[in-house]
Amino acid sequence: MHLRLTRRHFLGAAAAAGTTALLPAHSNAAARVAKDNTTSSSSDTAVETLVHSPVAKVQWKAVPFSMAEVRLLPGFWKEMMELDRSYLYSLPNDRLAYNFRVTAGLPTDADPLGGWEAPDCELRGHYVGHYLSSCALLHASTGDMPIKAKADDLVAILAECQAKDGYLSAYPVTFFGKLRNHEHIWAPFYTYHKILAGMIDMYEHTGNKQALDVALKMGDWADAYSRPIPGDEWQRMLLVEQGGMNEAAFNLYAISGNVKYRDLAYRFEHKKIFDPLAANEDKLDGNHANTNIPKVIGAIRGYELTGDPRYLAIAQNFYRIITEHHTYCTGGTSNGEFWHKPDAIASQLGPAAEECCCSYNMMKLSRHLFGQSPDARHFDYYERMLYNVRYGTQDRNGMLMYYVSLKPGLYKTFGTQFDSFWCCTGTGSEEYAKLNDSIYFHDADSVFVNLFIPSKLDWKERGLQLRQTTNFPHEERTTLTVDAAPSKTTALKIRVPYWATKGVTVAINGQPVTVEATPTTYLTLHHDWKAGDVITVDMPMPLHIDQAPDDKQVQAAMYGPLVLAVRLGYEDLTNAMIYGDNGPWGSDDGYPMPTVHLRQAPGKTGDEARTGDDAIWFERAEASHRFPLSFRTKGRGPIHTLVPLNQILDERYSVYVRNEGVA
Repeated sequence: MHLRLTRRHFLGAAAAAGTTALLPAHSNAAARVAKDNTTSSSSDTAVETLVHSPVAKVQWKAVPFSMAEVRLLPGFWKEMMELDRSYLYSLPNDRLAYNFRVTAGLPTDADPLGGWEAPDCELRGHYVGHYLSSCALLHASTGDMPIKAKADDLVAILAECQAKDGYLSAYPVTFFGKLRNHEHIWAPFYTYHKILAGMIDMYEHTGNKQALDVALKMGDWADAYSRPIPGDEWQRMLLVEQGGMNEAAFNLYAISGNVKYRDLAYRFEHKKIFDPLAANEDKLDGNHANTNIPKVIGAIRGYELTGDPRYLAIAQNFYRIITEHHTYCTGGTSNGEFWHKPDAIASQLGPAAEECCCSYNMMKLSRHLFGQSPDARHFDYYERMLYNVRYGTQDRNGMLMYYVSLKPGLYKTFGTQFDSFWCCTGTGSEEYAKLNDSIYFHDADSVFVNLFIPSKLDWKERGLQLRQTTNFPHEERTTLTVDAAPSKTTALKIRVPYWATKGVTVAINGQPVTVEATPTTYLTLHHDWKAGDVITVDMPMPLHIDQAPDDKQVQAAMYGPLVLAVRLGYEDLTNAMIYGDNGPWGSDDGYPMPTVHLRQAPGKTGDEARTGDDAIWFERAEASHRFPLSFRTKGRGPIHTLVPLNQILDERYSVYVRNEGVA
């Protein structure tokens, strides 16, 4: 990574340089947690406590089904989850726990891991938190009991480390002394958050009560550390990355009902970021992207639990600013890990564009906002990131990426099994363990079909069993089969994507039905469902253009939600997977941006120019076994081959081209 852009150097320099009315706790919350500790190991109560917290002031209007109610069916999504499962099993607990035992003064003869988990890395321990979250999510997604047992054992090891002196991390408590003294240190609360979140996830998704006990003690430690620090000094300390500490503290409040954790969450409010967002001002230029997205997730979580309207405004304003002014065609955000001026896209096509963690966290924020307001635009955006920045960032061995380079001529590089552990290794491990978590949501009377992924839904409360089969996006149809009829009248709400501009057709048991299907809405099917009913939804996928706002000649080709990339060959590929000054993306030499030349029709501008057929400078081409979706450029100039970005793993590419026919 280039020196100026490293998280390590920027945040250390920032550290050196540089609540609101209390609400009553719900009286039953603490008793509920006590009751949890006497029940079986089932995670049902844990999930209910966190999702439908007794202290919550604002309930979601649409809620996700538990992952136990949704299972992936065979297809490339399930294959991705299985690769992730294999990777999680490949990591020995003793090696994961090495730094924790050393820090606690406990004996270990394990070999330490490398990369960001090496004994000399100041972020050591962060991936272990991600690992616990990943195992918990995988257990919830698949019912895998051995992975739960493996994670339970790791929780027990870490609990033993915590019991030594009441503190839990993979680095000494002196790191927090450096933070307090504004000395150079690489984000101790960032790592602390990952471990804390992992423990909360182990409680939420597996019912592990020991993990909850560890998490509450971690919250107590953070509260005792931070409470005496004066406000101005604390705000200076918050210049150093702290992950989603506010979200985790709010989640502890949701589980326990103890206002101490709510107050801790508010204490982690970073006013430098939140005050402009509350005023609907875009002051993001120059700020580290993934430092701040988790803070906003904490804000929307705080709104849900306290009803604080300021926190809702912060989350909504931030989401609008990012999606409208700081987002590439893929849905990803950040270049060199930072945000830049609004609408700076063509000028920010760097080798370290689109940090994968940013996409993970923006998808997480989108789920919360959708829950508060079930608007299809949230899953239009979610889908764009899922297909272009998540799918295609895992290699054939299950290894993961840090950045999705947008510099023409660069290529994808992946981590190694025991010697990378970038932040995006952690979020990637979580992402591929929970690919079933957003396909279906529900309200009191209906099921939302958000994503077109082979899967089955078992709405146990209502008796509805629904099966979705599709090869989308390699086909333009998805099929929903009712395997068991619901006990109550239930509507199906199927997302009509933003790109479905050529019309959507629906049939029930082969008979066409008339239904309103406007892009970026949900079409609604009311029917007296019977077992065996079959619903087919056909969504022609148009070719369309995404144009950079700061240079209209710089354009990306899209097919439905898929970003297409120009194939630029295999010359001089090396896999520079070691984190360093040259970054985990290989050489940054790059190539000139590919060019096309297709004139727009006179007088057409804006959306009309981008979506009209006469503005489309590419067309379908003959498919191959490797690339069933293949395209080629048209017009004057060289002919380029394009394929979906998510299908490119081992060759050079360019997402954007220069259309010299645009004035």
